[in-house]
Amino acid sequence: MSRPKMPGQTSTMNGDAQREKNSRPPVELYLVRISPPCRVVWWYMLQYEIPHVLIDVDFSQGETNLPDIVRKQPHQEVPILLDGDIVVFEGPAILHYLATQFADHAGFGISLSTRMMSESLVSWANSELHRVVGYGYVYPQFLEKYALPNEEATEVLVEKGLHYITRHLEVLENRYLAKHKYLTGDRYTVADVFVATVLLQLQWPNFQFRIWPKVDTWLSRVKQVEFWDIVHVSHREFLEELERNRYTFD
Repeated sequence: MSRPKMPGQTSTMNGDAQREKNSRPPVELYLVRISPPCRVVWWYMLQYEIPHVLIDVDFSQGETNLPDIVRKQPHQEVPILLDGDIVVFEGPAILHYLATQFADHAGFGISLSTRMMSESLVSWANSELHRVVGYGYVYPQFLEKYALPNEEATEVLVEKGLHYITRHLEVLENRYLAKHKYLTGDRYTVADVFVATVLLQLQWPNFQFRIWPKVDTWLSRVKQVEFWDIVHVSHREFLEELERNRYTFD
């Protein structure tokens, strides 16, 4: 049984627009499923019934084995969205394209001010928050390509990353969530899903949110949105692998 839709999920598309959306060829999403921006874009397409095809990208196989559309892009990063002859890359840009072309801005909030706040938070989550959480703290501990040349330098990087993470969590706790259930008010938006998905990477090193109770409660609430479990399957499988390895080495 699917979960009921929560407030803030209703699209305002009329019947003609919905039929036009369904008649278009599916968009193609090139993704790595443990990547937070990829998961959020995938979630948005599921949530708002945007016809799509997923193409998994494995960068470990070398550049010559990448899909043509990825190999031809200057940055060679995912997510990449292909809609006919239109190519869009970077999570926020893809979400904006999908929202304007397929979903009449659904998921970004009802008022213009809420939509702009949601877009701002999506941009922040994709850049600053993911930079600190992922590249400054989590990934250097688990993925060799993101570690610095020596162990001492990596430890300094991780310690500094942790410092900035706590600062960001304090802002979420004491500013955004001080009076509201979600980041932009009492209805969740795609901004909540994006920020929560980035913070979920902190589960790799078994980070705990208990000293930020509002953030902890909000995270639990966001995890109940429809399709959350589907797009986070690879994340959960990776956590299970980490746990098995911890058990092996303990």
